[in-house]
Amino acid sequence: MPVKNAGTYLEPCLDSILAQTYTNWELIAVNDGSTDGSAKVLSKYATDYSNIHVVDSEGEGIPKALRKGYGLSRGEWIHRMDSDDLMPAEKLLLFMERASIGTVVTGKVSYFCDEYTVGEGFLKYANWLNEIMESGDFWRDVFKECPIPSSAWLMHRLDFETIGGFKSDLMPEDYDLCFRIMEYKLKVVRVPHVVHHWRDSSTRTSRNEKYYFPIAYIPLKVHYFVKMAYDSSKCLVLLGAGIKGKKMAKELLEKEISFKWYTNNPNKVGHDIYGLVIEDEQQIDFDSSQLILAISSPEDQLVMRKRLNELQKINNQDYFWLF
Repeated sequence: MPVKNAGTYLEPCLDSILAQTYTNWELIAVNDGSTDGSAKVLSKYATDYSNIHVVDSEGEGIPKALRKGYGLSRGEWIHRMDSDDLMPAEKLLLFMERASIGTVVTGKVSYFCDEYTVGEGFLKYANWLNEIMESGDFWRDVFKECPIPSSAWLMHRLDFETIGGFKSDLMPEDYDLCFRIMEYKLKVVRVPHVVHHWRDSSTRTSRNEKYYFPIAYIPLKVHYFVKMAYDSSKCLVLLGAGIKGKKMAKELLEKEISFKWYTNNPNKVGHDIYGLVIEDEQQIDFDSSQLILAISSPEDQLVMRKRLNELQKINNQDYFWLF
């Protein structure tokens, strides 16, 4: 568990871990340069409870703190926790009841907030995740959002090592881990209950660190698209020339991936961007193309989904939603 200036949220978090009905666990808490008294709180809990261990890190961010903590762990089963969130009392028990080698166990999530009404974006994401937990179709929209929630998974140490653990520097680190779970074909086992309570707050990392803003996910998405899904036998098409579409185009160009660029915006047709002339989407040859979709408008998304369905195109094979 990386800890950096968790403030008043740290003690409730630690108490929720101590309240677990499954008791055979150890916590490696990594104080990542806290300046708010978090180190003192951690020290007290480590003194009072023999299964809580504290180590200091250099304040260089979550991935390095995770690597340091993992390096000191001894457990057979690996789980990550965030220092401002809460565990339901049955979390570890529910995980361990379903755990086996070759699987990752995950479950439903909820958001709460002590300061204000939880943000609409967070609620939408939680609802989307929980719908996936109901359906079991985890990889349907993996290039759109991360379907394995951070701090809501457990896997065997051997599997964790096989997929690279916390060694990757790709950000955001939880989404990167999710893609590697998919890449190595670990079986996803669902818990039909809420297993993690995410705290929305003004200090939450995803609200304040640029690596966790959705626009920052694009390099990661393009990286795994090229690595896992790109079909060089087809013409790659990028549809969308807004902010996200331009960033995707840059990533593809940097990787020297050839593609054609289209838009449904008549004001952008014929424009030269990054040395490529933007074409009208009506000219797309869907039968010979593999599509990356960077369409932001919900209405335009629905139109395109209908068109792709009518053409009997297959999601995550013929087309990919990277927005």
